[in-house]
Formats: sequence, C-alpha cells, structure tokens
Amino acid sequence: MYQLSECYQKKENPRANKKMGGAKLDFRAIQYLNLFSKLTGTRSSNCFNYADFIIFEVPRFMMSKAIGEHGANIKKLSSIIKKKIKVIPVSSDVEEFIQAVVYPVNFKKIVNANDELTIFAGSQSKALLIGRGNSRLNELKEILKTHFNIKKLKIF
Repeated sequence: MYQLSECYQKKENPRANKKMGGAKLDFRAIQYLNLFSKLTGTRSSNCFNYADFIIFEVPRFMMSKAIGEHGANIKKLSSIIKKKIKVIPVSSDVEEFIQAVVYPVNFKKIVNANDELTIFAGSQSKALLIGRGNSRLNELKEILKTHFNIKKLKIF
C-alpha cells in the first residue's frame, strides 16, 4: 500500500507556499512576482496587499527601472492584473517602510519599543490608517508582523 507524505496528509501542497523575506507567499503572490519580473526586468523581493494595492518591494537602485519611463511598466502590470500597483524600496527601517506603504497618508512619529509599535497621527490620518472596520489596521499589523516581527500596533 502506498503511503502519502506528511504534507499531503495535511492536505497542503508543498509548492504552494514559499518562504521569502520572512513572509509566506501563496500561489497568487508568486504569480504576481513572476509577472512583475518579466514585465519590468527587475527582481522584486516580496509583494503583499494593502488597501486595494498590490505592493512590490524592489531594491532602491532598481526603482526607476521597475517603474519604467513615465510609469509604463506599472500601468501595463496594473492593466493585466486589474488592481492598483505600488512599488516601494526594500527597507530595514520600520519608519521608512511604513511611510512607503501608507503613502500619501502622513503621521507625526513612530515609537518602537519591545515589539510594540505606536504611530502618532492626526485625526484625518488616523482614520485613513485604521480604515473602515479596522481593515487597514489589520492589514498593516499582518504586514509588520511578517516583516519586522512586531506583535502589537497602536495608532494615536
């Protein structure tokens, strides 16, 4: 009698998830990364969803090549995927990373202490960061958890 391997007994495909940059990528994310790479000629280290955008992380020196002349690569990718696209630089600094992800929303300052991040923002920015039904707040928490291992996020 044949025995199924452990991963198939749990009903998960070993090729469906790929660990990259601390975040697990599903099949669709891997497809987006491959399409981005083919269209732009640059390699993206990660992609994730935030506020109806698909955000690709690219090394800073490759940003202009990834975006293309007058945003041509991003426009083409957006029309193929039928979602909004944003390209941000790869950053190890939490404040710079958050600023790039939530742009054009501004905040006053960020305090990072013991895996707990506090963002101080004005009332208008606070509403945009939290979103309807805490949707954007939950997305940002998940992104920060996978990228920087931040367990708590507070917005004041």
